[in-house]
Amino acid sequence: MSNGNQKDIMKELRPIRLNQLKVEAKLLHKNFKLDIDNSVNKYLNHPFFKNLSSSEIGEKIKNIRLKDVYHIIALEYGFARWEYLKRQVVKNDMLFRSNGIGLIHKWFKSYTEASKFQIKNRGYLLNFWADYVICGIEYIQLLELHHYAEEWEAIGYNWISPTDKQAFQKLYQKAVLQYNLL
Repeated sequence: MSNGNQKDIMKELRPIRLNQLKVEAKLLHKNFKLDIDNSVNKYLNHPFFKNLSSSEIGEKIKNIRLKDVYHIIALEYGFARWEYLKRQVVKNDMLFRSNGIGLIHKWFKSYTEASKFQIKNRGYLLNFWADYVICGIEYIQLLELHHYAEEWEAIGYNWISPTDKQAFQKLYQKAVLQYNLL
């Protein structure tokens, strides 16, 4: 049980799919309804229930909506709103496809190293969470972003430091749409 410290309820945002967070929210929503007393004790010091008594928290949990649970999860990850958490997860995760790992040419922990490699060897420079990768057109096809050759060329095939912001915005929006289809 939490002793009330903000640290106790904070979760580190690690690589995760948006769908996983949504499942987590639905399970938490269900658990709130199933075991109100345990939920009250567990979330007594949570910022979402700030300045509420145990009985007020219990009443709020009885009527909790899924959108409230999304907000609770966002707070647990250090975000003021679900929309901010969602945006961050999508930004970090939208280019990752586990079924395409074999199509990645090289992985890097440093943007500088990845950029040097890309300049020397060509390829598409992407990032997933804290990793930088170089891939070929096969991976871009998997992402369904191969139809935008002009935009890729305009950004210098570099997702992290694009040379053309307008072209990047178009690619970014298309990547978000594809991610939302997963």
